[in-house]
Amino acid sequence: MVDIDETAGLLTITIDGFLTPDEVPVLAATLGGRARDAHAAGRPFDVLVDSRGFPVQANDVADGLALIMRGGMALTPGHAAVVVGSHLNKLQAERTLVHPRLRVFMTLDEAKAWLADRRGPVPA
Repeated sequence: MVDIDETAGLLTITIDGFLTPDEVPVLAATLGGRARDAHAAGRPFDVLVDSRGFPVQANDVADGLALIMRGGMALTPGHAAVVVGSHLNKLQAERTLVHPRLRVFMTLDEAKAWLADRRGPVPA
């Protein structure tokens, strides 16, 4: 599921389950389209990925997700917070999703607070 909150400048992605290597390009197309929509709105946006129900993936899938992340981050000067469901997921995400504007968290509250600190007040 992908949701764009234009008022808050936030693209929220919820992902769960296992992916096969064949499913990664489909996910890339879906997420890329939504990120391009957010970019076309004309203001920077942050990304919140809720992957608490997304177990550790096969290496080729994890590498594909890293490519999706790099493409999405190129569309915004905003930040990305990824929430994972286990310490093992955190290790995999930190190994594969390397970007200076991205952090991995164990709780949704920590991720939202980190994004809010970088975004500043939401315009009225």
